[in-house]
Amino acid sequence: MLGNGVACRALRQDGQPCQAGGVQANGWCAMHDPERQSQIAAARVRGGKGKSRIARAGKLLPGELRPVLDTLIAAIDEVKAEALTPAQAGAMAALASAVVRLFTVGVLEQRVADLEARNGGRPT
Repeated sequence: MLGNGVACRALRQDGQPCQAGGVQANGWCAMHDPERQSQIAAARVRGGKGKSRIARAGKLLPGELRPVLDTLIAAIDEVKAEALTPAQAGAMAALASAVVRLFTVGVLEQRVADLEARNGGRPT
């Protein structure tokens, strides 16, 4: 029960009353309101998609490599649809791997150059 003397009508999994604040006029908190359950479920789905491993990996991926990822994902679908052979997709993956390695080397070279510049041109 809240300081205002109003408690949500819902019970927690342990059988205790819900202690959430913001109890509405209908006696439910925002999360337990039966009229909002479809909105809450949709929000959970959106939140889950934003936290998936693929979504997190995509956020970490440099913008320059995003088209490479998109191409590989499309290639997977094309292999499933038999529009692209597994050998062709494998060749694409090998080329993409080479692009990523080159990009990584470039990023590391830039980081080393930046560190050396901060140290007056001396290697760290």
